[in-house]
Amino acid sequence: MSEIIPFSTQSHASGFTNMQFKKLDGLYLQSASRGALTYRTVDCDFDEGVATYTYYKSEHFLPYLSFIIRRVGPRTTMYEVYLKDKGRVVKSGVFDKAFERLQAEIEKLL
Repeated sequence: MSEIIPFSTQSHASGFTNMQFKKLDGLYLQSASRGALTYRTVDCDFDEGVATYTYYKSEHFLPYLSFIIRRVGPRTTMYEVYLKDKGRVVKSGVFDKAFERLQAEIEKLL
């Protein structure tokens, strides 16, 4: 059975906020409404300090894009974007920089 993990409006120990999660999900919803992406997964490994938001063109295809949130220190979080067949296309300590690259890659599909 799935359990819903509530997010507060403040930053978590990982540095990832509710608003950032909503931006990632909103990007998926926009692309899904246009038919570019049709499936997504969200995985969290609290022991490792890693969360992955993965976008798929179809449920049966390999992942097309992955947005990875990785806690690398007590107060440091890195954001990475991986693109199918290209590997990592951006790594940044600034959420907005990585998000803009993710958004640009999705815009190419539309």
